[in-house]
Amino acid sequence: MSLDSIIAKQRAHAPVLAQKPLQYRLQKLAELRKALKGPWQEKLVAAMKADFSKGDVDVRLTEILPTLDNIKIVSKNLKNWTKPKKVKTPIILFGSTSYTQVQPKGNVLIISPWNYPIFLTLHPLTNAIAAGNTVIMKPSEHTPHTSAVMAELVASIFDEEEAYVAQGGVEVAKELLDTRFDHIFFTGSTAVGKIVMAAASKNLTSVTLELGGKSPTIIDNSANAYAAGQRVAWAKFTNAGQICIAPDHVYVHEAKLEDFKKGVIETITSFYGDQPMDSNDFVQIVNEGHWNRLRSIMDDAAKEPGEVLIGGAASKEKRKIEPTVVIDPPRDGAMMREEIFGPLLPVFTFSDLAEPLQEIATREHPLVVYIYSKNKRNIRRIQNETRAGSTAVNMSLMQIANNYLPFGGVGHSGIGKTNGEAGFLEFSNTRAAYYQWGVPVNKVLSAPYTPGKKKLVERMIERMF
Repeated sequence: MSLDSIIAKQRAHAPVLAQKPLQYRLQKLAELRKALKGPWQEKLVAAMKADFSKGDVDVRLTEILPTLDNIKIVSKNLKNWTKPKKVKTPIILFGSTSYTQVQPKGNVLIISPWNYPIFLTLHPLTNAIAAGNTVIMKPSEHTPHTSAVMAELVASIFDEEEAYVAQGGVEVAKELLDTRFDHIFFTGSTAVGKIVMAAASKNLTSVTLELGGKSPTIIDNSANAYAAGQRVAWAKFTNAGQICIAPDHVYVHEAKLEDFKKGVIETITSFYGDQPMDSNDFVQIVNEGHWNRLRSIMDDAAKEPGEVLIGGAASKEKRKIEPTVVIDPPRDGAMMREEIFGPLLPVFTFSDLAEPLQEIATREHPLVVYIYSKNKRNIRRIQNETRAGSTAVNMSLMQIANNYLPFGGVGHSGIGKTNGEAGFLEFSNTRAAYYQWGVPVNKVLSAPYTPGKKKLVERMIERMF
């Protein structure tokens, strides 16, 4: 069946699905949970190995586990989230009651990237199904084995009129974006996010854009910089830096630089050995095109000032780049022109906290601002003087693991939120409902406006507002 036919079937089925009892959605989520805990888990692990050289534990920990956690939270709370919620009604509207009620948006599209293809496809699918929508998913063509397994998994649980995985490259994505949907959920680069938003605007389709940006880390003079170095190195070089919320660059107080360097070097060596490109736990760059892009950044950076603390080597044959840390490169240099999205980490020293804050203010709002500090005043100052989708203090990456926290960007780093209830609401229309059960106010305050009515309105304004 053609993709157009499947989308047409889903649009026709969306109103039918919306009327099915809540238990039907819960049953589908239970089936997805059972599949991910069963034999499909092994198939997905094998597919990720084929696509990405990603290790067994890594896939289970960073892809399967958070997806299952979101299913658990959504399933546990869905009944409460879908109940009509009474809201306050002002006294001027006496004789009435007001509620909100969530309803499905309809037929929705999820476009997911290659860096965490399982989590970033099935996590929003969970929220979309919980909200009662029919769903088309378009995973990345750069992880074809994983996309194929997810397509089989989804087909084993859902009829294609409910949920369907559309495989293919740019031409499939373009066909989907030329089609009307009731909501589009996109995870990927800011550049492609603009294309998605432009396409959605033609049909006034709502969007959730989970993008990226250059997320900074600030390590002040009160921080445990050795521990900060360990945590930043773990966060930066997990998945070879191919994470939208990875620390993109670091500002470290000059008094703390040596401790930070020690933590970074020890962590890289402990995790990946003296030859990281030979480690099975250090993943490949996803494809040759991305490897070439990163290599070009490295080549340009090598011509610039800066101390290479560790790394600097690359292998096209292995499609790997060593964890590379450069101290005090130019602040407008090769590594600062765009989101790095790879295992390259520029580190800048500062003596006054105002320095990094001023630099961050000149850039587009990032997805995350990471803060390492024991000084509450400094933490508050950084939070108040920066704008970002989220903040993490004295840890990196782990905020994404809390499905009770809304996750998303602001401005160029994204629009809308996901995780838990926030993700459920992205795929829902919160409908206002007003019930008049008594004499309405317009019975008293309507034309003709007599002197008595004028006086009554004046008293209401004076005494009630």
